[in-house]
Amino acid sequence: MTSFLLGPVYSPPTELLTSGSIDTWSSNLTETLKQVLQSGHSNFGDFEANTSSISITIVSTQDDEDAPFFDFHYASPLLNQSAGSTSHITKNSVYRIGSISKVLTTYTLLVGYGWDIWNHAVTQYVPELRRAAALDYESSLENVAWDKVTVGSLTSHLSGIGRDYANGDLASQGFPWMKTGLPELSPEDIPHCAGNTSLPPCNRQEYFQGALKRDPVFAPWTTPVYSNMGFRLIGYVLEAVGDAPYDSLLQSNVIGPLKLGDTSATYPPKKGSWVIPPGNESGFYVDYGEETPTAGIYSSSDNLARLGRSILKNKQLSALDTRKWMKPTSHTSSPFFSVGSPWEIWRTRSRITNGRVVDLYTKSGSVGQYDSQLMLLPDYGVTLSILVAGSSSGSVITVATEMVLQSLIPVLEDITIGEACSNLCGTYESSQPGTNSSITVAADPVGLYLDRWINRGVDIKAVAQAYAAQTGSPPIDSARLQATNLQDKSPTNHNTQRNQRVAYRVVFDTTSENSSRPHRILDPGAHQWSAIDSIMYGEISVDDFVVHLDANGTAVMIEPRVVRDKLLRSS
Repeated sequence: MTSFLLGPVYSPPTELLTSGSIDTWSSNLTETLKQVLQSGHSNFGDFEANTSSISITIVSTQDDEDAPFFDFHYASPLLNQSAGSTSHITKNSVYRIGSISKVLTTYTLLVGYGWDIWNHAVTQYVPELRRAAALDYESSLENVAWDKVTVGSLTSHLSGIGRDYANGDLASQGFPWMKTGLPELSPEDIPHCAGNTSLPPCNRQEYFQGALKRDPVFAPWTTPVYSNMGFRLIGYVLEAVGDAPYDSLLQSNVIGPLKLGDTSATYPPKKGSWVIPPGNESGFYVDYGEETPTAGIYSSSDNLARLGRSILKNKQLSALDTRKWMKPTSHTSSPFFSVGSPWEIWRTRSRITNGRVVDLYTKSGSVGQYDSQLMLLPDYGVTLSILVAGSSSGSVITVATEMVLQSLIPVLEDITIGEACSNLCGTYESSQPGTNSSITVAADPVGLYLDRWINRGVDIKAVAQAYAAQTGSPPIDSARLQATNLQDKSPTNHNTQRNQRVAYRVVFDTTSENSSRPHRILDPGAHQWSAIDSIMYGEISVDDFVVHLDANGTAVMIEPRVVRDKLLRSS
């Protein structure tokens, strides 16, 4: 069974911490991680054992924010204590987080200034770009059309500008370019600042003197190009609209309100919690200057997990703004990966190799000997952060991320469907005596579905099958309940706490897999989204269902609106 439409089957589990399934999963994963980190071998790759330290923290929107349901830490015996590193790693230990800084920068912009600024040209806020746009350039091949570059295009890597000014320039890294056959450069073509291990960061004047000479990569809004330059510019936009330094705005808009005490845009003052790998090139002490909005922030696994939790709980943005933010803005060459602002959006199956589609809103980071992952799983109300420091950090985080996700997602799916079924599964009968109308809701590994729907003695599912056959549609495999994010408070409850009504749509799923069917580019299952709200009777859609919940979130009544009846849950 596959589905291109089904989203959350109900709502995130109310208490993951008390789930026996989570306890078992947590214990098993902890032991497996220990073995892999000690041996350096796993199904997802190998790495040099004991060289890297790791922190993994996972929280739920429904549990207490101070109590992660998974918290794992491993301290490499090679940590550089002489440089100030701790030897005891906890969820509050501080790492460099690299490009996860981009999420904090974007969030600061959204919280402080909303969506209106998204469509403004960047030239409105950065005078150096405004002056560059005013010049009468003859060729768009050598000059960025800055007046066409919006703030939103920068946050979503769709501005068409390049990745970096000088940080990735071989001439700024002591690279033996003469020995590789590259031509000799004139002094003015060699960067004198960069912000890497070879050269100090560029100040604003130096940066624009060099960056404005760079050729565009694509025309704006053509295709995503990962751009650190874009987020340095977003830092300047923030300072312009906020009339304050970047680190001050980050503190006042995000770090302070969310009490992220382990997070800072400058050198962390809280000595004793730092995680510093061995060697002089760990990157912990590198000053990124005005590149901080793109990759310079410090944080802990606890703070990042709680940041994601705050986003999913709409603590600073409205639910509408959060939903708007957590959407893809562009596809990539992979059918499983899209780009947001600045989300890296992966798609998988709820059973990894099969099941419904699950979207993971993530942001990765890599700087020096640090690699990091922040992941938001909206379907389950879960956020996880993975921070790694050490010479093998890239390999370790790849292995750890796969181990966590491939074991966690099916468990979350089981718990979510199980709780949804506990609240909703059962038989509902008409409140009108003698009408012979009933609905039975059940669950399978994919989600909730209508096992039976009888109205006035007529089998509605059989009618739907007949209608599909008559109209040339594929056979209906199931009638799935699709959550809509529409809800209100019902005035009909007689208790002190009022009932809640939530809306569902019934999706008549026709996407059964057939191994003998040839592969199709235009997969028929992709048309499921267009079938919603397509058939009405008396101006009410056939698929329009309202579920009435009591104060505990348990369904007491289902209202298939098209039949103008309310069905009460049988005891």
